[in-house]
Formats: sequence, C-alpha cells, structure tokens
Amino acid sequence: MAIRHQLAVYSPIPIGAPMHGVAAALRLAHDPRPALVEFLRTEFDASSVVLTGSGTQALQIAITSAVRRAGGEGTVALPAFSCFDVASAAIGANVSTALYDLDPSTLEPDLESLERVLSSGARIAVIAPLYGLPVDWAALESLAIRYGAMLIEDSAQGHGASWHGRPLGALGTTSTLSFGRGKGWTGGRGGAVLVRRGGSLDASTLPSARVGAEASSMVGLLAQWMLGRPAVYGIPHSIPALGLGETTYHPPVAPTDMPRSAAAAVIHAIHASREEAERRRENARWFLEHLPREERVRAIRPTSDATPGYLRLPVRIRGGLAAIRGTARALALGVAPSYPRTLSHLAPGLTGPERRWPGADELAADLLTLPTHSRLSAIEREEIVRVLDESLR
Repeated sequence: MAIRHQLAVYSPIPIGAPMHGVAAALRLAHDPRPALVEFLRTEFDASSVVLTGSGTQALQIAITSAVRRAGGEGTVALPAFSCFDVASAAIGANVSTALYDLDPSTLEPDLESLERVLSSGARIAVIAPLYGLPVDWAALESLAIRYGAMLIEDSAQGHGASWHGRPLGALGTTSTLSFGRGKGWTGGRGGAVLVRRGGSLDASTLPSARVGAEASSMVGLLAQWMLGRPAVYGIPHSIPALGLGETTYHPPVAPTDMPRSAAAAVIHAIHASREEAERRRENARWFLEHLPREERVRAIRPTSDATPGYLRLPVRIRGGLAAIRGTARALALGVAPSYPRTLSHLAPGLTGPERRWPGADELAADLLTLPTHSRLSAIEREEIVRVLDESLR
C-alpha cells in the first residue's frame, strides 16, 4: 500500500518554532505577543493590532466592530463562494447578512452583484481573496465610497501576495489575518485584526487563552510539523475518521487572545514563510506554462499590478474532480476540490435579497486546486499535468 500522499497546502514550521512555542507557553521566555503586535503594525501599516485565537475569531471581531461603528445597524455583505469560516464568523457576530456573487473567471467579487447588495442596504462588505490571488481593490473601494460602505479585508489566505506593492492584509480599513494550519504563515493557530486610518480596538476585553488552549496549541503545532511531509501525511490521511483534507463547517466560538506558544511560533516562522511564498510562485508559474491548452481547463490568473501568493493554484475544469479519470492518483498528488458548497447552501439564513449566484454555483461545481508548495517535487508536477491531460483527451 502506498503511504505517500502529497499535501494540498503546506505552511513551513522551522524546527525551532515548536521549541520557542513551548518556552513561551511555560513562561521560560518573554511573552512574544507584544513583539508580534509591533511587527504586524509595521509590516501591514496598521494603527491598531489585536491578536486572537484564530483567523475566524479575528473576522468575527472585525465584523462586530464594523457594525458597531455603523451605529449597530446595517447588513454585512459576504461572498457567496468562500471558506466556510467566513460564514462561521458572520454567524458568531450575529449580524444581518447578504451574499454577493463572484466572477468565476477571476475569483473576484462580481461588481454588479455586490452593487445590488449595497444598494439594498448593506453598509459593510467582507472581501476575501481566495488562494492568495489579489483582487482589484481600487474598483471595490470606488464602489464602497459610492454607497458609503466599509470594506473588511479578510486576508486569511493572502500571505505572500500584494497589490500595487502593498501586502494583502494592508488594504482595508479593517483587515484580518490567519495563522492557522495551511495558511502559508503559521503558528499552528491564531489570527489578528488590523485597523488603520486612526481606528482602534481594545484588546483588553478579550479573555486570555486558557492553559488548555496553550497545551492544545503546542500539540497541534508539533503535529503539523510532523505531518508536513508527504511520506508521513499519508498515514493519518488514510484514516477516514480523522477527516484530513475535508472541508467542514465549524460553529463559531467566543473569541480569545492568541496563545503565547502560537505567537512565538509565528515570529519564528517569518523568514521561512517568505521563502515558501517564492517557491509557491515558482511552481505556479511552471503549472501555468505546462497545463493542457484545452477549453475545459482554465487556470485563474491574478489581476494586473498584483503579485499572487498562490497558496494553491485554482483551476476550473468542467465537471470538477469527477472529470478526472485518475481521481485517486490526482488526490494523492495533492490535487484537491475547492469548497464543495456555496454559502447559500451551507447556511441559507445568510442569503439576503439576492436569490441566484451563478458564479458561485459554477465554482462549487468546477473549481479544483493544484499544490504549489515546496514539498512538491518536479516529478509530481509533471505527473499532475499528465493526469489532467490524459483525463481530458
């Protein structure tokens, strides 16, 4: 039986990161969180930074804060196709929501759909670039200004990407980051809310991470470090009960502060995560040059004046995974389906005035992602292209 199973996405964890995390959790070293706050404030040009227990919690806080600034009223616009954690954050914030469609050829917000949602009363819009592909932020800001709306930039998947020279996470009035598993820059868990243009958030109201959270964070970080190897990952991946690689919905939880151990690991992974982003871009460029020149295969490319982070390479293949004859082999090589359902099917209560999201439906049916990380070998890259080519003949 083959044990090797390629990861769909990978975040580097230097060998010293778990050790620094343990030292911070046991208070054998200084609390690393103030240093991380200062680094994020400088790196992302923020006036205020709040560290949280997860990226989902960060988005929940950002939404709650935006609604409060809007006078406690107003609908929040969400992308109809996105990570399920976007729905979790909105549900946790307990706000009125409305979904807008995406352009399936770019993964960017469909401006006409978003404008219809804004014209119906939404005054806050969550913009969540997928897989490290920047969106045309100028067009979105122009639309938001027209309706007096606020944009929340959910940059959970944006590490290593930039738009007009500014890193994703530095574009919105409020932005959020995620340091969870598979986000490109990781501490095992954790997130951050970044506010700019003179805004601020009070971090003192967040409960501190409990002892159990520190222990869980350290165990998770060590597990992620060990499983970040295709030869090892195949063992737990073969156990269905673990659900590795599956897209699932997680109910919201009350936000907390980031564990000390996670903050220490995030700081220690800064350099490695930057190098990893370069490797992802190299692999993505190779795929874009070698993918089958076939109408049914459409790789999604970034907007102009953008540097993508390519957390994964999104590719539309008519029929999705079912169109690939060697499905098992493709999965073993790290090819993965994207989100299997739109947010309208995941949580019907989120929908709002729009009733159709054809772009989101198309993406749920057809979108696949190819691995771009440094654990991917040249032989595996070539085999992925060969599997796709043979399936589409």
